[in-house]
Amino acid sequence: MSKVHPAEINRLQSDLIKKLAWGTADQWHSSMFSELSQKVFEVTEIKLSPTTLKRFFGVLKYDGTPSITTLDALSRFLGFENWRAFKFAEPVGPTSLKEGLSHKFIYGTIGFFAAFIVVLLIANRPVSPPPPLPEGITFSSRSVTNTYPNSVVFDFDLKSVQSNSLQIQQYWDPTKTISIKKDQKQATGIYYFPGYFEAKLMVNGEAIRKHDLFLRSNGWLGTIEYEPIPKYFTPQSSLDKKLHSPISIENEISNSKEPLVIAYHYINDLGNVSGDDFHLKTNIRTAYDDKWAVCQSSRIYIIGTDGAMIIPFSKPGCSSNNNLMLNDVYLSGKEHDLSAFGADFSDFTAVEIINEQKKLSILIDGEEVFSSSYAQSMGRFVGLRFKFLGLGEVASFELLDQNGEAVVL
Repeated sequence: MSKVHPAEINRLQSDLIKKLAWGTADQWHSSMFSELSQKVFEVTEIKLSPTTLKRFFGVLKYDGTPSITTLDALSRFLGFENWRAFKFAEPVGPTSLKEGLSHKFIYGTIGFFAAFIVVLLIANRPVSPPPPLPEGITFSSRSVTNTYPNSVVFDFDLKSVQSNSLQIQQYWDPTKTISIKKDQKQATGIYYFPGYFEAKLMVNGEAIRKHDLFLRSNGWLGTIEYEPIPKYFTPQSSLDKKLHSPISIENEISNSKEPLVIAYHYINDLGNVSGDDFHLKTNIRTAYDDKWAVCQSSRIYIIGTDGAMIIPFSKPGCSSNNNLMLNDVYLSGKEHDLSAFGADFSDFTAVEIINEQKKLSILIDGEEVFSSSYAQSMGRFVGLRFKFLGLGEVASFELLDQNGEAVVL
């Protein structure tokens, strides 16, 4: 892998800042990095976290260099095929008309003949297939504990694969990778949240082995999503609330000057419950709507073995910030009217998510506000998350499977 030069990084930073026209990166607030993360995802389908973007622009101190995946994604966001194409693109700068025409003519003529010669050479050269991979390559993983943070040990045998580009991709997100060496037999990765992941053994950017990695929550797990490491707590339960936060967490949230997201996670093997055919009933409310939490933003995540859904809710006036994901369908509130997901969540509000063979309906207080379908299967239903900007509470929840039978959570 070629060395990443600081001048090339600086040029990429500069071009991104020019494209966005948001001013210098040191003036951006946290939500702007989140917005950039969404913009990059919409163009490239690669999710770069706000933390990764802050490190790239130097807002967070980081001694390493950006991963090639990060550089590829940002280059593609600018319209290039990848990082390599961006590097070799001639920087656009001010030139005089005379100078510009003469250079274009000279370089264009040379480029034409050079390209013609290259085409002739390639056309007459036999195409050699890549060398086959050795037999017996293995790849497996095991978790160290059943609490969080949780480290996972990856065991593998590369059988003398000849490559300088060897990685393990930890999640569905291709930016979360671990570089490995030719003679290495083990690697470890840390996971801060429970979930259902697909681990991949990558050679020259291609997955040659992969397997599912199931990290259970062991009951309901609460988090405050500090970056890069969350704070964990045990959700409380009472007669009128299934999930709420301890007093200490409530005080921490309400006293914070920066936006904080609280989440309740449940990830477990639920048997053969279909992610494409279920009925979820719940009552939720936002328990804090002051300062940065005025939008009463919340999200319900449905986790499947082969995908996920993110259902957003907020005050009607904040619907522009909502982003809906139904596995292979993504709708941005910047480009679509998602105001139907708006309501006053100061009091407990009934929400229903009904999925019948990949046809989804969303109901608020018994009234259908949205319906849509998707194509790619979710696989088995293995998890549920409630996320709130600020404090949030869940009064009740009930999950029914494809046969109308209640599923124990």
